[in-house]
Order: sequence, then structure tokens, then C-alpha cells
Amino acid sequence: MSFKQVGVGLCVVMLAGVAALRGFARASEDDTSEFAAADTQILSEVREHSEAMQNLEYLSDNIGARLTGSPQLKNANDWTAELMKKYGLVNVHLEPWTIAHSWTRGTAEARIVAPAEHALTIAAAGWSPSTAGVVHGPVVYFDAKTKADFEKFHGKLKGAVVIYQEPSVLSPAKAEDVNQEYVRAMQAPPPIKGQPAAPSPFAALMEMARARNDFFKQEGVAAVLRDSGKPHGLLNMTGVGGEKFDIGAIPSAFITGEGYRMIWRMLKHGPVTIETEMTNTVGDKPLQVYNTVGEIRGSEKPDEVVIVGAHLDSWDLGTGSTDNGTGSMAVLEAARALAKLNLQPKRTIRFVLFTGEEEGLVGSKRYVEAHKNDLEKISAVLVHDTGTGRVLTLGLHDNYQDREIVDQVLAPLRELKLLEPSLARSFGTDHASFDDAGVPGFWCIQNMAEYSKTHHSQSDTFDKVWKDGLDQGAQVLAAWAYNTAELPEMLPRRPLPYQNTRDRETVNPREAVGKTEAAQPDPVAEMDAKVIAQVKTDQGQLQADLSYLADRIGPRLTGTQQLDQASHWTLEQFKALGLEDAHLEPWTIANSWTRGPAIGRVIAPTEQMLTLAAAGWSPNTNGAVRGAVIGVGVQKLDDLQKYRGKLKGAIVLLDRPGETEGPSNPMLTPYDESNLPLDHPRNMALTDFRGRRQMMADEAKFLKEEGAAAVLLVSEKWYGLLNMGTGFSREYQPGVLPAAYMTRENATLLWRLLDAGPVEAEINIAASFSGKPVTVYNTVAEIKGSEKPDEVVIIGGHLDSWDLGTGATDNGTGSMAVLAAARALVKSGAKPKRTIRFVLFTGEEQGLNGSKAYVAVHKDELSKVSGVLIHDTGTGKVLTIGLMHNYAARETMDRVLYPLAKDKSIGLAEPSLRSEGGSDHVPFDDAGVPASWCIQEVANYEKDHHSQADTLDRVKWDDLAEGAQVLAVYAYNVAQLPEMLPRKAARR
Repeated sequence: MSFKQVGVGLCVVMLAGVAALRGFARASEDDTSEFAAADTQILSEVREHSEAMQNLEYLSDNIGARLTGSPQLKNANDWTAELMKKYGLVNVHLEPWTIAHSWTRGTAEARIVAPAEHALTIAAAGWSPSTAGVVHGPVVYFDAKTKADFEKFHGKLKGAVVIYQEPSVLSPAKAEDVNQEYVRAMQAPPPIKGQPAAPSPFAALMEMARARNDFFKQEGVAAVLRDSGKPHGLLNMTGVGGEKFDIGAIPSAFITGEGYRMIWRMLKHGPVTIETEMTNTVGDKPLQVYNTVGEIRGSEKPDEVVIVGAHLDSWDLGTGSTDNGTGSMAVLEAARALAKLNLQPKRTIRFVLFTGEEEGLVGSKRYVEAHKNDLEKISAVLVHDTGTGRVLTLGLHDNYQDREIVDQVLAPLRELKLLEPSLARSFGTDHASFDDAGVPGFWCIQNMAEYSKTHHSQSDTFDKVWKDGLDQGAQVLAAWAYNTAELPEMLPRRPLPYQNTRDRETVNPREAVGKTEAAQPDPVAEMDAKVIAQVKTDQGQLQADLSYLADRIGPRLTGTQQLDQASHWTLEQFKALGLEDAHLEPWTIANSWTRGPAIGRVIAPTEQMLTLAAAGWSPNTNGAVRGAVIGVGVQKLDDLQKYRGKLKGAIVLLDRPGETEGPSNPMLTPYDESNLPLDHPRNMALTDFRGRRQMMADEAKFLKEEGAAAVLLVSEKWYGLLNMGTGFSREYQPGVLPAAYMTRENATLLWRLLDAGPVEAEINIAASFSGKPVTVYNTVAEIKGSEKPDEVVIIGGHLDSWDLGTGATDNGTGSMAVLAAARALVKSGAKPKRTIRFVLFTGEEQGLNGSKAYVAVHKDELSKVSGVLIHDTGTGKVLTIGLMHNYAARETMDRVLYPLAKDKSIGLAEPSLRSEGGSDHVPFDDAGVPASWCIQEVANYEKDHHSQADTLDRVKWDDLAEGAQVLAVYAYNVAQLPEMLPRKAARR
């Protein structure tokens, strides 16, 4: 991967020939967007004056749990309505809807009476009937997985206490992944318009539950105990009355995880008898419940509406603080801030606190039904309902058509460090009721923040609330609502008609599955499976290939004999596979360059050796040069003027090393920050690489004019690892000054000595140039398309490397993954419709020059290149691919890549729309070709990259094989698409 390193202190990462346009920055290059000024006010108002915590404390402690149909919930409705009025909202009212029965929890007790006595902690499930007094019964494990399995229990359940879940292990506890809602394998993409909708993921479960309960009632079951599945005595809770708020068929209760597992263990050794009693109160007539509604009226389009919402109801074991007092109070805080600022949005912003959510999103469904004639005027809905953790980003629930606009809406919120918006679906929050009706419904993806413990348990109390997360959620809601209300048009909607997800829950799941295409043979999926398996089968050959390349051929600096050897060797490998049109494509560099020794030492005020390596294409010093060491650190060109007249004969130490931070998980990097896996200056944005590149050229010119003898560049790596780049050279011409990289430890030593007084050093840099142009080659081969051979899919990596190590991970891994993908496709018998082309580029490390040459030579064919995927970030597992802001291709790429998500050994995440530079996809992207790059785990890339540590020892073989699987499946599936990938406009 090509990053021209020139000096860490001034944001040294120089992307070769491209400004890295990341995330939200694409929609808004700076905070001068029309939303930014208002958003600054919104974020400040919530940060400085939030009332969310005090409101949530009152809701939790003074009102308490808010079971749907309870007096406490009505108190909460009235109180929130009064708050809305106090904050200045208009049209504040309660919207009624009706439930069949209210339900009040009574007592629930249970104990094991045989073979030994043990007290059990239980809680009746919502809308469970009472038992007929104290009941005794044997425990029966009902292990039926299908309706046909019920028969073996016929006549054996009368008077029994039934359990039906096999318990999972609670200890040792699985570490909580606070980002699990975001970092996960991609979901199956939605059906293509015109194809049958997939069956509901819940339909089969719901049908089985109904059949099971009917069978239990017929057989005379006394009670059902359900596993809470939580540690440390925590209970769980849900209802058995369904969306109609009916009374359950059988007395049912949740039991602690510990109690359930004791019963399970005891059953293995013999009969177990339980005694239990539940007393609950059921309302005898329908009851009205309410959603709380208020709004800020739109100043220009008041009939068009943006909704932010949460649910006010809760379960009743705790006080409903995190589910969903947090969401409700975040909505109220967003309302307070917007009303106080008097921003006068163009559209109406409506704040809705739904009820009946815990029983099946019932309050939001009733809202949608009541407002069915108004839905076309609702631009979008955002719901906050996953506890107290900070909002990581928004889930867009398959609304691909809105993704680019949402990026623009969120662009000004940089200080919130939001992650990239996700297209993931969730059916567990009130946004889904709107989405099912065609309104763009979004949900907050949040840090889980102990939610697995507090959710529906007696631990859901105010002391579990995280203030910073609550306030940040309010900031997101308020800014999103305002920005969406200010858009020129309402948010686009998915094409209609489409099948309502909730309606699908009533479909017989067997019939639904029978009608889907999933039941039909899928040749593409079958080939994907073959290719994935073939890569794994041939992993030994992949290892042998990379071992030969790295150890036997070695480093492959552009223009060297070793690179020429590698080009010819890979050509022979392609030919041996039987690939067609295997050939070398020549291009020319101005000079080859051969590294000589680089020696340096401090000679005053002390003597100490320095560890150096000449920068690529650096001229030599013509022997040892002695001179004063002058530290030069500048933020802008004008800063150089203070050094005028002071640099003649000096050895310039460029840029004082600052504090750096390592790369984060690429999937968890804020969307407007670079996720390249390199160390970088702390608290410094990596932006405007073209501008920085020009500045470095101007700096080099200044240093040359001032007569500097040599320049020392600082590695951003510690522990004696050097970095490498072209320094002050461009286009394979000798650099304007001799330059060498030095270890970070040496650089910090020199700066400390300079701080104390004058420093003198001696430097000797040796190097040689060919003095004439040299021909280098890209290696190319292909599998010819069977139907559209003139349309092409390209997968590639770069074969060249720097020469401190052996180029094993940068980019021997990518090159050999391409070779392995080709091998798997050939051996699997793939006959793609389009041509699949395999390209190993050269000259990447000096500025993506080989891929630029390829694009230039093939410029007349680029309109026939459907897509390009490059593997070039080391040896880490491929997490997903980056689409370079090609919004038009996002949904199609979900379909292309889903087989790699479905395979659990790969588990590919949904593709990213990020843009990053530094790899050979960029010249294609610049030319308008849909070009992507592999987003990979860091895997120590920041240490190995361009250093002497880039050797075969660093390779993670299983992850490298996974990279080959990704390349191969991408290539084949793109080649099989009905049409070429959609493309964006070529960059000017």
C-alpha cells in the first residue's frame, strides 16, 4: 500500500496521487454546510443545559415502571404531555388506542420439592393467568422441534410443569461486546423488486409457539417455566398475551438462569417435582391507553412531518429506566433544545412517545393505522430504543435510496464521532411499523452498555443510566430531526408495492418458504460454495507461493531485477493454471534505483550511531557530510522564513515527533476519519493530501535553495523499525536532496539534544541510478466470459514492494490472494458470463503508477469494466469492502457479497461507502469505474508496513486464504450480474 512518508509531525501520511475522501466529508467537505451553524447550537444546548437526566430520574423513581394499561403509564403520559407544553411544543395531545385487557402482576412463588428442596426465584410472564392455587407437578422437558414431535408427549403432560429450552452456558460469562449491534455479518439483502418477499424471520417461531401453547392447554399442563438466560439472579420478561393483549393459555413464568440450570441438571439424574403458585389480576373489559404527541410546527411546509420517537411503556420488574426511559427522555430533551433555540424548521418536527411497544410495537402500529391518510407526508422516522449507550450510528432498515442523503444530514455532527450509517434491519423498535407502511423508518444503533443485563430485568433502574450516552442520543435525535426537516425534498421511499413485513408473520411459514426462490437451485450460490471450499483446499499452495515470492525472490523494488523476476514468475503461474491471454503489459520509469548503505552518527555534543535507510530515489551524499543538525518544524510554508540563511551545509531534521496513536478497528472508526491501518498523529485529521504533497515539494525546493546538505525523515514506528517512501523524489527522478529515514528513537534523541544546545552529525548516503528509462510490467491474465466477453471484472494487488523487508505483507499477500482466487475459480470450473481479469500491478509504492499506466493504456475499454477490487492492506482478515462513495452500487453489492456473509467462517460485514486512497483501486475510481478495496483487520500492519519487519513471519495464513475467497466470490458474482455495476461520475 502506497503512502509517501515525509514527516510525522505534519500529518505525514501522503496518499499517492489522491485526496482521501472519507465518510461524511464527501457530502460536506467542511462545517460550512447549511446545517452546520444550527447543529452547533443544538449540540451546545444539549451539552450545556440538558434536562434529560433529571427528567429520567423523575420518570424512574417518582412514576416507576410503566406497564401498558397501568395507572403508572397514564401518569407518564400526562407528565410527558405537560413537559412538552412547558418546553413550548404545540398541538400537544394524547392519542388513544385500546387494549383488550389490562394486567396487574401479583405474587409468583416456586420451589423444588423433590428430590431435594430448593427455593426458586420466578416472575409471571406478562398477561399470564394465575394458577389454580398452589400446584404440584413433575417437571417435563418438552424437546419437540416440530409439530410432528408433539405426538410423543400425548397423554404425558397432565399436571406437569413444562420446560422447553436447552440452557446455554452462563459461566464463564461471555464478555459483552458493546458494539455487537454494529459489527456483525451482513444480513440477507431484501428481495429484488418483483421477486417474492422472504418469509418473516419470526413467522416460524410464532407459529411454533402458538401450536405449542395450544397443545399444552389440550394436554392439561399446569405451568410453564422459561429460562431467563441471564446471570447473577437476573430475571427476564416478555408477554404471553400477544398484540391483542389476550390472557395467555397456560400460567407461565420466567425463572432465573441459575434456577433453570439446577432443574436441568437434576432432570438428568431422575424425576424432579416443583410446587408453584402465581396470582395475577386481569382487567375484565377493554381499556384505553395513549401515545403522547407534540410538535414544532414547520415554517414553510407544516403539512410535511419528520418524527422522532421512543416508547414510554416498560416492563415492570425494574423501573424501565434503560428500556426505554432513556429513549423517551432523549426525545423530550431533543424537543426542549429545538424549541428553546427557536430554529423554525421548514417542516414540522413531531415528537411521539409510543406505548404498547413491549407487547409487539402495538402503539406505533395503531399510530400508523390512525394516520394512514397522512403517511405520504411523513418524510422519515427515527426511533431511540436500545438503552443508555451512546448512539454509534443510524440503522436505515434497507432504505438504500436514502443513504446518500443521510450522509449529508449527519455530516456536520463530527464531534459526535458517529460511525458509518448501516442499512441493517431491526424489527424490534417502533420505526419498523412505519417502515412496513412505506415510510423511511430508521433506528439508533447504540453501544450496548450493559443492555443485555438491564433489558427487561429487575436491574433496569436509574442507577444504570450513563449520562453522557443519554445526552449524546438527544443530540443525535435533535440534529437529525432539524437537518431532515430542512432538506429541499422529503426523503425518497422504497419502490412500492412491496409486501408488508408484519403481514408476513400471519403467513404459514411452510407456504411462504415454498413460494420463495430460495427453494430453487441457485447456480451462483453453488459455485460460490465450490470456490470458497477450493481456496481452503489449496491453502497449502497459497502458502508455498507466497513463501517463494518473499523468501526466494525477496523484496521487489520497482525497476529491479527481483521485480522483473517476480513478474515473469507470476506470468508462468497464470499460464500453468490455463488462464487465457496471460501476458506482461510494459510501462516505463525514468530511472531504476539501487539502495546503498546509509550511515549516520552524532559527533557532538556526544558520539552515537544513528540507524538510517536512504529514502527511495534519494541521491547520494558523495561521501560523508558533516554539518550542524537543524530541526525544522513547520505548519505552513511561511514558517520556513525563519530558517532563511541558516541551513547552508546543515543536516535538516524534518519535523519534531509528536504523540501518535495506533489504528483502531476499521469498522469502528468514525465515518469522517481515515480507517487506514497506520499510526498517525494524535488529534490530527488526515485530510487534504494533495495540498500536503504540494507543500512538501515547496519545502524541498526551499531546503535545496538554502543549501541544506541532507534531510533526515522520521519513522512513525517505534522499536527500531524504519519506514520507507520516496522522500523528495517524484516520477522516479532523483530527489532534490539526499534524504534518509531514521528510527523514531534516534529522532527523539536528536530533538532532545537540540533542545539543550547545538548538535553536529555526519551522514553518508550511498545510492545509484540507472541513468536511463527502465521497462517494468503489470502481469495480466483472464478467464474469458462466456456471454459478454468484452465486459470485464478485475481483481488485483500490487507485486512490487519496498526493500527493507521482503514485501510479504505489502503486498505479497494481496498478489498471492489474487493468484489463489484465480486458481480456485479455474479448478471449480467457473464459466463466468463476463471476463474475469487478474492484474498484478507494479510501481504502486511510488504512487500507484502501474495502475495509472494500466488505466491510461486501456482508457477506451474502461466503460466495459464492471468493477475492480484490490487487496492491499496486509495479512489481516477482510472485514468488508469499501465502495468509494458509489451509492448507486450499494444495494447490488449487498447481493454480490452476501454469500461471504452467510458463510460463518467468513462472516463478511455489510460493504462500506467509505473512500480511501493509497491503493490501486484509486486510478480506476478517478476514471469513473466502480472500484473497491478490501477493508482488513489491522493485524500489526502499522508495524510491518514499509519496514524491515515486513517478512513472511508476519503472515496470518487463514486470514490470507479468506482474502482470496473474498476476491474470487466478488469476481464471479459481479461477472454473473444481469447488468454491469452502476457507476458514479468520473472525478474531474
